[in-house]
Amino acid sequence: MTPEELLRAENLPGDLKWVSEHFRLNPRDPVYLLIAWHWLRVKGAEDTLRASILEMKTMLDVRVGELEGSAKVIAGVNTVLKEVRNELAGRPAILGKELETQLKQPVAAAVAQLTAMQEALAPVAKSFRAAQRRELLAALLTGAALGAVGTVVLVFA
Repeated sequence: MTPEELLRAENLPGDLKWVSEHFRLNPRDPVYLLIAWHWLRVKGAEDTLRASILEMKTMLDVRVGELEGSAKVIAGVNTVLKEVRNELAGRPAILGKELETQLKQPVAAAVAQLTAMQEALAPVAKSFRAAQRRELLAALLTGAALGAVGTVVLVFA
């Protein structure tokens, strides 16, 4: 809007036309010019606000659309998590049975091997215990003999 257009009262909004006509303001009057300038500034600010509001609505619409998509994805994830939770709830019993069937044969074989080793080593353990007794008896007799020899040496010395 040019300055000449501002000076025409018909270009002003209705309420400002009324003020101009009621107070019989001359378009060359500084108050009239101040009112016209102020109205032009307010109109520019309103246009800027409308444009900003429209831009904000557009951005919010995009974000709301993204949030709706995210909510759908989260709802899908929740259903899958419930299925996984239900599957995992019965899993320990299934794993226990599988572990039992898989370990039954190796544990039985290991027990059988240990039993066979125990039977094979029983005579060795018996002879080992006998050897320990003989060593203990030999150490006792050696100590007694050394004590007797030491006594004889002390008595005749």
